Amino acid sequence: MKKRFSFMQVLIYYAIAIALSLIFRVPRFNPEWYLHLQDYQYGWILFSLLRASGPLAGGITSMLIFRKRYERTITITGVSLAVSAIYIGAPLLLISLLGITGPGTENPNWFGFLSGSTLIMYCLFEEIGWRGFLQDSMRRIPNPFRFIIIGTLWYLWHLNLLSPDLYSIRFGLLVHLPSCILGSWIIGFLADKYKSVMVAAAAHSIFNIFFDLHADMKAKVMIVAGMLIIWMVSSRLLDKSLPVPIKRDN
Repeated sequence: MKKRFSFMQVLIYYAIAIALSLIFRVPRFNPEWYLHLQDYQYGWILFSLLRASGPLAGGITSMLIFRKRYERTITITGVSLAVSAIYIGAPLLLISLLGITGPGTENPNWFGFLSGSTLIMYCLFEEIGWRGFLQDSMRRIPNPFRFIIIGTLWYLWHLNLLSPDLYSIRFGLLVHLPSCILGSWIIGFLADKYKSVMVAAAAHSIFNIFFDLHADMKAKVMIVAGMLIIWMVSSRLLDKSLPVPIKRDN
């Protein structure tokens, strides 16, 4: 039986996500211990992951509170562990093979592996909330309105408007907001198709590769192009053999 949309589910999820976003994403609210993480050799990994802790905590908490009140269709591995592993493994493999230079490391491949792993974990943390919980909890809202709402909430969650020294309002409205809405549609489509948070995180990683990965544009384009080729080939080979039929949700 399909459950009704509940505004309270969205409110609790978003309140948790925003609260932790304030702490870990807005510079003037950053705790001292959090800022000092970057003084340690691998502290930047935890520093980065904490920035995505809001959707993770909000998603898990809301799943537990409302587990009997909403219909969950999107899980960690979805309809196929193999497909999910290929999707999420492609960016990690390509970033590691290409290699990235970073402070305190003489091995670009090792630093690429660390950077790729952190990037993937960051995307997983976010997607457990945005697609793993919120997309399912708002399933009674028809598309494209569901994706527009999620994309707008996703854009506002970044709280970039509270960091005017690092962020242009014009850039936010003309680039970031449309990117979040478009990203919610693309990632949401794949999440509904494969029912997988891992696939959603892999798709999310494309945006983070272009905006956050410390590599030149040529390297970023090569990584993303390689990912798309691997995904398209694997989808053609594996889609017909999936144990559960793939259906699109309206």
